[in-house]
This record gives sequence, structure tokens and C-alpha cells, in this order.
Amino acid sequence: MSPRASFKKTDILRRLFLVSVALLIVYLSHQPSLKPPLELFPHQDKLFHMVEFGGLGLALVVNSDLFGKKRRKFRMAYAGISWAILDEIHQFFIPGRFCSFHDVLADTAGLFLALWLLSRFYSKSDGN
Repeated sequence: MSPRASFKKTDILRRLFLVSVALLIVYLSHQPSLKPPLELFPHQDKLFHMVEFGGLGLALVVNSDLFGKKRRKFRMAYAGISWAILDEIHQFFIPGRFCSFHDVLADTAGLFLALWLLSRFYSKSDGN
């Protein structure tokens, strides 16, 4: 059976999920002023960064077959960190936003946490 014939509806949905999460990150970064409705504690935006990139981590784990078998987790982490850096560079060009190394660190923390937790669960349920 050819690789093309083995492509399933679930594969399309998983890819759409990954693209949707990546585009949601771009959309949110493109907003000139993105403030939480209620300031509960200092630097709470870092928590939002972690959640946002935790979602990207989930999307990467669900699509882990895109990253081959060797060094899969490293490749997923590399893709997520690259997206975080590109996201911050993008924000540099948006009025009212700025590029922050601390945001990249928060993005990376959320990504790593999601990759670590979810890849353990996903690989067990996937039979790997």
C-alpha cells in the first residue's frame, strides 16, 4: 500500500489542529494590545505564554509522526522553540508590542512541559 493511500481522515484532522494552533499564535501576536481582562499578579502574561505554547506542544505530540522516529522529541522541541522565536520577532514589528527574551523562555517552558507530559501519555496510548 502506498503512503498516499494510507492517509486517513484522522491524519487530516491532526494536521489541521497543528496548523490552527500555529495560526492562533500568530493571530494573538498580531494584536496591537493584548492585555488580560483582570490583572491578578505581576507577570501573569508569562503564564498565558506557557499555556499558549503548551497547546502547541500538544499539537506537536499529536502530529509526532511528522518528526521521524530518531530524535523525535528533539525535533518537536526545535520546531516549537523556533516558532516561539519567530513569534517574538513578529511582535517586534507590531505597534504596541515588543520582542522579549523572557516571553521566549515562558513559551519554551510551556512547550517543554507539554512535550514531556503529553509524549509520555501519547506514546503509551499509541502503542509505541
